[in-house]
Amino acid sequence: MFTRLIALSTSRMMAGDVLRENKEWLNVASNYAVNVGVTILLLRPVPKYLRPIVAPFFPSVRTMKKQLRFAKDLFIPMIHERRLAEQAKDPNYIKPDDFLQWMMDLGSERDEDLEPDTLAHHMLLLVTLAVTHTSTMALCHCLFDLVTKPEYIEPLRDEMSRTLPDGWYNATQEALKEQSRLDSFLRESQRFAPPGELNFHRIVKEAITLHDGLVLPAETHICFAAGPISKDAAFIKDPNAFDGFRWCHNPRDRFALTPELAKLDAMLNDVEKHASSAYFVSITSTNMHFGFGIQACPGRFFAANTLKAILSRIILDYEFKFVKDLKGKRPGNLVVGEHILPNMSTEMLFRKRPIEL
Repeated sequence: MFTRLIALSTSRMMAGDVLRENKEWLNVASNYAVNVGVTILLLRPVPKYLRPIVAPFFPSVRTMKKQLRFAKDLFIPMIHERRLAEQAKDPNYIKPDDFLQWMMDLGSERDEDLEPDTLAHHMLLLVTLAVTHTSTMALCHCLFDLVTKPEYIEPLRDEMSRTLPDGWYNATQEALKEQSRLDSFLRESQRFAPPGELNFHRIVKEAITLHDGLVLPAETHICFAAGPISKDAAFIKDPNAFDGFRWCHNPRDRFALTPELAKLDAMLNDVEKHASSAYFVSITSTNMHFGFGIQACPGRFFAANTLKAILSRIILDYEFKFVKDLKGKRPGNLVVGEHILPNMSTEMLFRKRPIEL
């Protein structure tokens, strides 16, 4: 359900209502990444020289080829139609304001490959791998944390009622940015359950000598231990304690659960001092789950706003719990190599909240 919800939310931004209303596309957007993951797991034990020979026989690979063909059949006519409309110079033509159009325009400016086939392939990879499943996992982790830590729900609900007085469906980017508590909760949830323990994978092209004399030989695989760093006591106070409002920028929000702590001026000043680096999307040397440097994930702002909008709808309008009574315990994550996945076998119940008069 969550994967389809994210696919619905993001598809409209990617290419308008034509995607959101296409059920087959939503199925592709929800399942393509699953087939990619299955294929990777199946190919890992296979020697590299045999992979091109073996892979075509995997059902997941055959399914991916069908899904790619569908995506091209969907996007290529759309791209041709837009280009013809632009070339016609019709004064009544309004250029769509979506990601597909941005890719087309940016490619024109940079004189890059504008073949419809390439653009269609990029759209499929972007929506399915870079947006849908990463956001779905973050949403699942956050809801699991809320169920096992229900004391955060009312403070979050109060913040949402204040920042979204006209309802979640009229949310603006400015209103979502004011959700300091929710932003902090998302970051803390990600700190405990990031997409993976390792990040920023690179292959050294030429030997590099670091300032301490350590030499990284060419062809060395390097990466950052983003997960362990974000839980290191040298950087984070009480790193093993889940503090959902640890990263709030407003001191009053930071201590929403324990107002008496708001009197601790030293702690308040520290929070205010470091507020600029405490957002969910902030990139620092101790928060690299979105990458690092100029190649950090550019879509993290869109993902953050999407998650906030969806969670605002859920928290304001619904009560929720696990189908099975887990006695206050959080479902264990599924760890596959360096990757951390939510337990997708966990079932949840949602009930519409009574209308408050």
